[in-house]
Amino acid sequence: MSPRRRPAVGTRLFARTVHGLEHVAAQELRERDCTVLAVSPRQLVLRGPAALLDRPPRTVDDLFHLVLAAPDPGPTKPDLVVLSRLLARAPLRAPDVPLVSVSASTAGRRTYSRHDVEDTVGAVLAARLGTVYVSRRDGRVPPPGAVDWRVTIDAHGVHIGLRGTRPPLHRRPWKVASVPGTLHPPVAAAMIRLAGVRPGDLVVDPCCGAGTVLVESPVPGIGSDLAGVAAARVNAHHRRDIAWLRADARRLPYPAASVDHIITNPPWDRQVAANGTVPEFLREWRRVLRPGGRLTCLTPWPSLPGFRTLARYPISLFGQHPVITVCVPC
Repeated sequence: MSPRRRPAVGTRLFARTVHGLEHVAAQELRERDCTVLAVSPRQLVLRGPAALLDRPPRTVDDLFHLVLAAPDPGPTKPDLVVLSRLLARAPLRAPDVPLVSVSASTAGRRTYSRHDVEDTVGAVLAARLGTVYVSRRDGRVPPPGAVDWRVTIDAHGVHIGLRGTRPPLHRRPWKVASVPGTLHPPVAAAMIRLAGVRPGDLVVDPCCGAGTVLVESPVPGIGSDLAGVAAARVNAHHRRDIAWLRADARRLPYPAASVDHIITNPPWDRQVAANGTVPEFLREWRRVLRPGGRLTCLTPWPSLPGFRTLARYPISLFGQHPVITVCVPC
């Protein structure tokens, strides 16, 4: 007889993720004493401890207090009346502030836009909470202090959650400097987990850009970039255990077989030109990795010559479809 399942306890939440990293986020949340109730593309529904946001999970884009979970109201604009009725009956608890904003996303073919969803939900919230709704339509940006709500509608149903006045979790407070092609912080955190980084390991990012991978890493590391590391130094001002070098990723200043992990987001020839350097990158990275050391990289490349692939994790990121590849020298 299988053991009796422990009942889910805690605060009802839902998390948004990068598509393709749902399983990584679910693992992290379970390690944080959360019970994952449902997983769908880009989203997880869970119960978690009230203190979860005191030390937020790293691999999710954002986290919301779940107010309403219901079946998909339907694909046509008149179906938004159903959504209004559902929200009108849902229990609401929100800070007492004069302004609310709503951000929404939809999946599947529908005759209404995300702005239609936002305005529908915003009107109900304003009426029930006695506040003013600020629309995002026409590119308007809600003023500081507005309480933000999140709505998702897809084949798995409608979910409405409360973020409050804090910024989304993917907007790391330390990331104040950026560069073209900079890495999304939750993706960097996921790469660290998928690489299997352990205490005592040395992590190197030879295309460090704004330093995102190494700042997300829990262990010391070395970052380098041919274009310079000024942005990385600014972002990592609180990390004294990271060294920064200006160096060419094709000629790294490390002895052979001296590095445990290379974790990097190299140029893809999209926002940053690779200039035909990929084979040179791979030869040099193979040289500096110790036997059994791992290369974990985010690229659109179909293969990595000189390496044996351990795992591939396709993701969707800002309209692109790169793959997190974990491999070892062969």
